[in-house]
Amino acid sequence: MIPALRSATNTTARTLEIVRVVLLLLILGAFVMYPVELFIIGHWLDSWESLIPFWITIPGVIFTVWIFFDRKTPWVRWAFIITMWAAIVTGLVGAYWHWIWNMEDTRGIAWNWSYAMDQFHGFRPVLAAMAYTNMGVTGLACIFRAR
Repeated sequence: MIPALRSATNTTARTLEIVRVVLLLLILGAFVMYPVELFIIGHWLDSWESLIPFWITIPGVIFTVWIFFDRKTPWVRWAFIITMWAAIVTGLVGAYWHWIWNMEDTRGIAWNWSYAMDQFHGFRPVLAAMAYTNMGVTGLACIFRAR
């Protein structure tokens, strides 16, 4: 991103690269600070599944920083894209399980609208898990190249 910003030849290209750099900085901040929040609230449990957000952070930080300086090397680009897809899946699966566990804590799983929406706002924050989905989608938008 940085080399592309420096080599931008017109205002439109420069503006696009500035937007990409800003979005990547936001993603990098999220990949660094969100695990800190999870650590503070004690997100890890006795299961390995609760550690997945921490594990996805490691390649997330590494490849996000790397993409700042080298987005043209094919394997770096693919590693970044795969990491962003992994973040999307992590967020979606995490949101689903938070929702299911909220339902199991009350009256069990039922998919009628009012009950499901009440459990959406339960003890475990469903939308908090979606932060990883947001990071992944934003990362894919940053790396997208129109042909």
